[in-house]
Amino acid sequence: MLTTYFSHDGHLSPQPGGNLQDALWIDLFEPTTVEEQRVEADLHIEVPTRDEMREVESSSALYTDRGATFVTVRVVYRKENEQTRLTSITLALVDTHFVTIRYAEPRAFQQFLGRSQKPTSHIASAASALLCLLETIVDRDADILEEIGDALEPISAEIFAQNAAAMKSIAAADLGGALKRIGTSGDLASRVRESLHSVGRAVPFLEMHMAKDDDLHLRLKTLGRDVQSLLEHDNFLQTQIQFLLDSNIGLISIQQNAIMKTLSIAAVVFLPPTLIGSIYGMNFEHMPELHWRFGYLWALGVMLCSAAGPLLYFRAKRWL
Repeated sequence: MLTTYFSHDGHLSPQPGGNLQDALWIDLFEPTTVEEQRVEADLHIEVPTRDEMREVESSSALYTDRGATFVTVRVVYRKENEQTRLTSITLALVDTHFVTIRYAEPRAFQQFLGRSQKPTSHIASAASALLCLLETIVDRDADILEEIGDALEPISAEIFAQNAAAMKSIAAADLGGALKRIGTSGDLASRVRESLHSVGRAVPFLEMHMAKDDDLHLRLKTLGRDVQSLLEHDNFLQTQIQFLLDSNIGLISIQQNAIMKTLSIAAVVFLPPTLIGSIYGMNFEHMPELHWRFGYLWALGVMLCSAAGPLLYFRAKRWL
């Protein structure tokens, strides 16, 4: 779908089917071959294919062609009931036109769309629109990192609760579920990191190829500092995630050891009674206690004593 946007006092308004030469922003969302050919013919550029947009080499993500500047960034894309993934969006500056090629609609793009159409927005040029989109992507990455930090706090409290009542609840807690939540947060943080790296690579490239505008260059420098700050925050979250992951696995091991300890003690406690029951369960003809009147009670008493003995010993050793 091809949508054209025109600037009116600094904010963008859509006009489907408008003249491409007069449009400030041209958005190609899952474009058809006809739409790609129309953009290529009117703007004299070559629209990258979807496979080319997925390439991770810097030479494929950041390049100039026929006077146009192309930048491909990775954006976090989350659909309801689906795993978080990254989608590639190509941004192009062609003279006074801003062109986007995309095959998904991530939240960052929706936020940029809403921001650009507000009457209070100030997007007077194609370069300004491109920077506004990059800033929105970074803002969205920051929001996701905050979500990850908020999600880790209850997990940390659950794992490292200090009072006795909380420790009892932890012993019965679903540590497997906590492990899954930690893994989800780690996967999301790694995807945000990749998105920030793609924007971080684009900043110096745009500084070299963008028109010499002091305001735009100041915004690029600010954007670069924001990316570095968020990468450091992402590193901190990754360290915290790894620590919680190790701690959770340690608690799972402790629970498993406690279960094995209980089973081992149970085996030791019931082994002597089982042995006594096996002896008196044999069917030999000549057994001294076979016709004894109190033999049954005697066997039960011996089995109880043989079971109580190990229990008392374990308690004396404080193994229970």
